[in-house]
Amino acid sequence: MATHHHYHFNVFRILGDLSHTASKCILIWAIHANRSAEGVSLITQMLYAIVFCSRYLDLFWVSPARMPWNFILKLFYLGSSFYIIGLMMRVYARTREKERAWKMGSICLGGSAAAAPLVLLIFKKWHHYSFHEVMWTFSEILESVCVLPQLVLLRQTSVPTVIDSFYLVTLGSYRAFYILNWIVRYLGQEHHFEPIATIFGIIQTAFYVDFAWVYWTRQRVKLRNGGVVDSEDLGRGWLVGSLVGRNEADEEEARAPDSVSNHDQPHSTVRPGGKWGARGISIAADDSSVDSGNK
Repeated sequence: MATHHHYHFNVFRILGDLSHTASKCILIWAIHANRSAEGVSLITQMLYAIVFCSRYLDLFWVSPARMPWNFILKLFYLGSSFYIIGLMMRVYARTREKERAWKMGSICLGGSAAAAPLVLLIFKKWHHYSFHEVMWTFSEILESVCVLPQLVLLRQTSVPTVIDSFYLVTLGSYRAFYILNWIVRYLGQEHHFEPIATIFGIIQTAFYVDFAWVYWTRQRVKLRNGGVVDSEDLGRGWLVGSLVGRNEADEEEARAPDSVSNHDQPHSTVRPGGKWGARGISIAADDSSVDSGNK
């Protein structure tokens, strides 16, 4: 919801905030527990940091005492985003993203910046919005497509990854809870409706629902050396398949020898003794996908 409106809490809003917070904590824990950031998209994490920086400009003028809950969560989202980026760039090994992922990230960023004033013009008219509202709208649009570089990376990754189903579920469900929150607010006494947040929240949720279908129906036996999904799996998705599905470049990569040699594996393997399978997937969440030899 827009930061320039009064906040009204209901159970779905609280669940959404808790789910979003949990996704950050799970990712940070997974990186530390596995001592690796393999499979996590640096581009997506950078885009999330930009989302929070542009959305929470009101931290400079809104008193923390007005809404302590929001103040604490805003600081956490900002701090955790830059902390994850620091871990990925300075501390732990990570998957090096290819040119297509960087192009996807650039398109998401540039397209969101270009669309923000146009979207406000449609819904708010010229004389009804400020710079703060432009930045908030930009953040809503950008957040709806932040996951795309991550999906591109998951398609290309064939080494163990720290991404697991708990992270995907919590990150994907937080916007779904927010949609229910908006419905409750509209049907209640408040009768508040925020079209921009609703439209792009639905788009964001649609990407996660589509990917969730691909993820849970993925061809586990075909995955090589630890990939979460392959390009053929993603090609079955309606939204993600059209954007990050198999193309000619992928066919060439599939015919080429694996880029990760045996002597490089220590950088991508999980820490011994942890509850993580050979593919970097939480055994508790995906026990059916772990080979019997690894049990």
